[in-house]
Amino acid sequence: MEIYETRESEAIKTAARIWAHATAKRDEIEPTDASYDDAIPLIHDVLDFSDRSYLLALRDNDEMLVFAALQPVGDPDATLAELRYLGVAPGHWGSGWARRLLVALPDTLRAHGFDEVELWVYADNIRAIFVYEAMGWQATKDTRKHKVTGRTEQRYRLKLT
Repeated sequence: MEIYETRESEAIKTAARIWAHATAKRDEIEPTDASYDDAIPLIHDVLDFSDRSYLLALRDNDEMLVFAALQPVGDPDATLAELRYLGVAPGHWGSGWARRLLVALPDTLRAHGFDEVELWVYADNIRAIFVYEAMGWQATKDTRKHKVTGRTEQRYRLKLT
């Protein structure tokens, strides 16, 4: 098992594939080539935002199993990071891979000059919320409607200091 930071094109493609399949499974729909094609620019948008943006990934036997896409919030020099996407390959759900990656997350974020991290999660994504709360993330009172799906999202934060 290896946890690593990357911005490489092959890792972006793999992360996009994981994201497309994981969101399809979460939403109980079939993954398509279109969902994969839609996911690639999402990952690129995160990495293009700042030189401090990166993918944190975990691989086992040379296969990426989980990734997190991270970027500064607002200003490229901000000390607040956003975990924009966290995806686990569906065949590996429930095996603790997300938890392993989230354990490594604070140290890598501090190394990039961040002192706090936030994320938005669908309020009905109980599986993800359970993991975040178990890892010390705190729910805020902030909610919003997702721009595409209209589903309610809630903000969570984790202090790194």
